[in-house]
Amino acid sequence: MDEVPLWALIVAAAPGIAALGACGWLWSALRRVRATQRVLLPDGSKTSLVDRQARLSLDLEHLERSLGELDDLVRAQGQHVEAELRTALRFQGLVRYNAYRDMGGEQSWSLALLDANQTGTVVTSLHARDHARVYMKHLIGGRAEQRLSPEEQEAVELAIGRPPATPGPPGEGA
Repeated sequence: MDEVPLWALIVAAAPGIAALGACGWLWSALRRVRATQRVLLPDGSKTSLVDRQARLSLDLEHLERSLGELDDLVRAQGQHVEAELRTALRFQGLVRYNAYRDMGGEQSWSLALLDANQTGTVVTSLHARDHARVYMKHLIGGRAEQRLSPEEQEAVELAIGRPPATPGPPGEGA
């Protein structure tokens, strides 16, 4: 065999040696990058930023899904509460007056208690010198089962939120 000159061996080995040097340098650089990407978590464990970001992305998707479900639940609950509140007595109108000509001080009164459907009760108390009478009349959908006195009608109008019609002179009784 012919002997290969030394300089030819060096020239042929140079790219391989350069490649090995580059691999060593890249391996060292990769270790430094990974070391700087390690995050110390509150529980003491270490993980890479890439793994941490992937986990955070999954957690965020789960959180957004849960928030959507919670939003739907809150809307449904709000609609339920609103429907239930329509039947709660929450509107009232009070009218005080003198039911009898010989009595002063507006001791008689009519009180309307209604829900949002204008269903409820009108309670009237007529005070005289020696006695008092109490009457109760039911309203369903804004209509009374019995005839309402002008004062009772005024109390209902106040409870509904309409300005009452100007009543005439106070009558005797309901």
